[in-house]
Amino acid sequence: MHNLGDVGLIFWSTLRRKRFSLFWFALSAGAFHWLVAVSFPAIGGMDAVTSVVRTFPDGLRSLLKLAPNLQAGFGAQDYLAFTWIHPLFIGLGAAFVVSRATEGLTAEIERGSIYLVLSRPVQRWSFVLGKVLEMVLGAGVIALAAWLGLVLGVQTLPVALPLAHYLLAAGVAWLLFAALGSGAFLIASCFSRTALSNALGAAWTILAFVLDVIPFFANSPLGWINPWRHYFPQEIVATGQVDPFGLIVLFAWLVGGAGAAVVIFDRRDLA
Repeated sequence: MHNLGDVGLIFWSTLRRKRFSLFWFALSAGAFHWLVAVSFPAIGGMDAVTSVVRTFPDGLRSLLKLAPNLQAGFGAQDYLAFTWIHPLFIGLGAAFVVSRATEGLTAEIERGSIYLVLSRPVQRWSFVLGKVLEMVLGAGVIALAAWLGLVLGVQTLPVALPLAHYLLAAGVAWLLFAALGSGAFLIASCFSRTALSNALGAAWTILAFVLDVIPFFANSPLGWINPWRHYFPQEIVATGQVDPFGLIVLFAWLVGGAGAAVVIFDRRDLA
């Protein structure tokens, strides 16, 4: 019970120190989705967007995870679903979780502050889990802020939209960011230099995304383990359903990455 209390202590102290950065990440995500919603009429509405999207080659459609059949048009619902895979939104989420992993572990070693923390009766695994939990909560706050921004923005549109479906997409985005963050924590647990940890953490999120859109890798037997493989917001918004297997894979990344980070950080030499 004492160790679990240490996890909570690390979690709350990290959240308190990092609350302003979390606020700005969340505000940026919410403002982006609000802006996309209110600007839909200004760009010409459904006809203008459909005419542009239909010019996209198959490779670009795959990259943006657009539905292959656009015969019925690309209306407000599809346009707003696309924003959940927009580079700005996924870039915000990825940047947040990678920075939390690097600052939570590697930067603590580089600054030497980890030695002060561990000089107290705090287990290393408690320290790592407290940092991971703060990252997971922060990723959820960002995803929720994005949905709330969307809800505010669509009030200006003269169409009814399935807001609950967008909330479901936000939930999967949360799990995706948490899974990517857990992988970043695994990387951060191995290094003592912030610059290297940041670079490799960013490379992990980008490389995984790129491999998901290269057919040779995406269609290989191991393609299913890629976290990005199981994130298809347009399909979620259109059907209101998620693939249970995809959720299991993302959750496995979250638990497995965090568990591996705990083991490595607990056994390594921090000098």
